[in-house]
Amino acid sequence: MVLRLFIPPGEGQHYIVPKRPDPLGANATLQYAVVSSTVAAAGHATFAARYTRRVMPNKKVSGTVLFVRSSGRLGLWAIGVAAAANAYYHKSFTTIVVSQEVRRPTPPKLYEKTEQYTVEDGCLAGAAAGFVAFLPTLFMRRPTVSWWTRMIGMTNIGACTGVLLSHAYFQYTGERPKAMEELERQRRRRMLEFHHIFWDKMLMQNFDPLIQGYIRHNGVFRAYNLPAEVYDTPEKFGLPSVPAPTADTSTTTDPAAPENAAYYIPAPDWTQHLQALNAASIQSEIDDCVREKNALLREAEFVAYHLSQKQYAYVHSEHPDEADKQTRIRELQLLTIAYNRIRANADEADRRIFAGEHWLRQTAAFEAQAPREAWLADHPSVPDTESHDPSLTIAELKKLEEQFKNEVNVFESRVRSQAQEDVERREKWIKDLEDARTMLRAVDCISWELEKQVPKRKVEQKVEEKVARKVEPREGEELTKAEEAAQLGAEEKKKKVEDPPEGLSREKP
Repeated sequence: MVLRLFIPPGEGQHYIVPKRPDPLGANATLQYAVVSSTVAAAGHATFAARYTRRVMPNKKVSGTVLFVRSSGRLGLWAIGVAAAANAYYHKSFTTIVVSQEVRRPTPPKLYEKTEQYTVEDGCLAGAAAGFVAFLPTLFMRRPTVSWWTRMIGMTNIGACTGVLLSHAYFQYTGERPKAMEELERQRRRRMLEFHHIFWDKMLMQNFDPLIQGYIRHNGVFRAYNLPAEVYDTPEKFGLPSVPAPTADTSTTTDPAAPENAAYYIPAPDWTQHLQALNAASIQSEIDDCVREKNALLREAEFVAYHLSQKQYAYVHSEHPDEADKQTRIRELQLLTIAYNRIRANADEADRRIFAGEHWLRQTAAFEAQAPREAWLADHPSVPDTESHDPSLTIAELKKLEEQFKNEVNVFESRVRSQAQEDVERREKWIKDLEDARTMLRAVDCISWELEKQVPKRKVEQKVEEKVARKVEPREGEELTKAEEAAQLGAEEKKKKVEDPPEGLSREKP
């Protein structure tokens, strides 16, 4: 048990073939075939039992026998048609798409072990139970239905029962709602790939007319299923977007927000944020970002190589006229812009990878009640965080402080204003003014904490320079306690070097 059946080729290597969450199984085609054939058999048996004279005028058969016989015949047809359609779909569509980005897509697998139970485990268990229930019928006298029809029918009915009971069980445990939420996110992200494939005419010509119609239907007529992130950050998905404003508005509301919305974006409660996180969804997003980052870095290397070729050709060639020269210059400029944008997208993907891993680490630490060390982010480039100089961060905070001060002045003037439009919105301005003052206090607290962490080595270095130059403090100038302690330490160190203890000599042996 604990298996995933009929794994499609290239699973998890492309958005068009995402890895379905484990409780739902690897391939839904098997479940659709089993359930649909059983439901159709139940409908046919009900109809035949009610209108026996029209369906079977010469025989009198019970409803159970009709159900088993219909399930066997319809189940055999459903599984055959589903297997053929599944093989055609992956051979004619997904394998071609995946091969455009992945050099060696993973081949299809009949089964694969997993760490937790899935719906397909329930399907296997139900099919086994149906087969065991079929065995006693081999000893029946003059059976109405052939043995192979009874075997396939009862196995199909048992598999359908196992699928339905598995879904009910996972719904009860809460695993199925989480898996369905993740599956819906995958479907929306997958729908965006149809949009890209439809507009890639070089790729579209590799498909037959039936697959082209399928792509056209999903890429054009089902655009409403795009993920929500497309509308917020369309440039991340390769779609055109409205140019962003030059000012830093990361803490302000969207200009398209309602008129009475708060000026500053509400900050989430971090405890509630960690409790609401879905580890499986975040891990899937990290995997997607890793693939996206690797693809972007490869593309950036190619663009850089192509750019260098263009630069060499430009320098070592003669241009027939000024128009040709300006065209070549613009080509170099556009390739440079493309390289910068691709690298910026790779950096953004790397940032999202860090954020996802950071969330997963803190979520695990929060659930396990781990100590403080388990919460902290990795800092391999900063071996000593206590002596690090956060001057760059302080400079950025100073810019934010100036921004919030200006916004506080603007909101204060609007609150004091007697203009009709400002009077009507005074309550909103008061709330925005309170938020701005809160932001100003927060940035002041962070700046104060970081300024207290200015490394002591700067003070020690300053004192050592004074000692080396033998500069005495001017009249009225006194050293701080830290400088006095550093000066005493430097003098003692120098004295030990000049007067070594007995048995030691500064001369070479």
